[in-house]
Amino acid sequence: MHFFVRVLIPVGLFGASSYAWAETPLNADLWTPLGVTSALQGGGRAHVSDFSAADNNPAGIDLQKTFSYNGELGWTAQKARQAEGAICDSMLSEVSACVKYRQTSAITGAKDWRATLGLADSFEQLGGAVLGAAVDYVKFAKVRGFDAISAPSPGVGQRVRVGAVYPLAGGLFFGASSDGLYDSTGTQAQHGIGLSLQGGKHFLFSGDLNFVSDTPRDVVFGATVFPRDFLDLAISYSYDPRQSKHKTAGGIVVKSQQARLLYSVAQAEGKTYKWVQRIGIGIFTTGDAGAR
Repeated sequence: MHFFVRVLIPVGLFGASSYAWAETPLNADLWTPLGVTSALQGGGRAHVSDFSAADNNPAGIDLQKTFSYNGELGWTAQKARQAEGAICDSMLSEVSACVKYRQTSAITGAKDWRATLGLADSFEQLGGAVLGAAVDYVKFAKVRGFDAISAPSPGVGQRVRVGAVYPLAGGLFFGASSDGLYDSTGTQAQHGIGLSLQGGKHFLFSGDLNFVSDTPRDVVFGATVFPRDFLDLAISYSYDPRQSKHKTAGGIVVKSQQARLLYSVAQAEGKTYKWVQRIGIGIFTTGDAGAR
């Protein structure tokens, strides 16, 4: 397998509330799918093909045949930050693979980080279905209680996540993924199913239904249009029936054959009055950055 791993280690800061349950990661954004594509499609259960696929549905790693280096930075209006880097290979390896590293820092000063290995492959005997799995190794902060003042104690854990994408007729894809296969971090398991409709290089529509444990978490609709070969425009809308909350997001991708620049702005998780901005870059040494 001709897959060369070089982990990029960016350092970032991200604000997080100390009001979290004990024995769970203090910084919930350690699990939030980064990536403009992923953010705009609710994690992209059915058709996210860049490095953010490893966060939610690892089967997506195999959808676009490339070898790429990726980096991304996110921040809020308070200049809290998050960052990650990745190297992904779905062209040179026999099995598509993506290695990622993410680091964040809570307001307590505790630093959380996550290393992820995602693997995916397609199976013609299953009608072209793509199956994927991702393994996370995590170091996170534990919270002593609602009134904790002192710095949280550190904890480590592992997660195993799985996903699948099945191509239907006429550019229609079905996807499903789950975080609940194995988890020693105490994080609530998230699952989801989704459909996407790809109109060549003209548009991509998606819809995801996400769950926390067995309770519906939100429904997300996304649309990406390709007005020019060098430009993508995207927008999404999500609704959380548990809290009757609405969220919107928008983004832009400027691309050439070998590179792309990403930017998105989205309402923060659980705090719709705050906005999270993300900027990223992808360098494609093999394959096409604009391929779909």
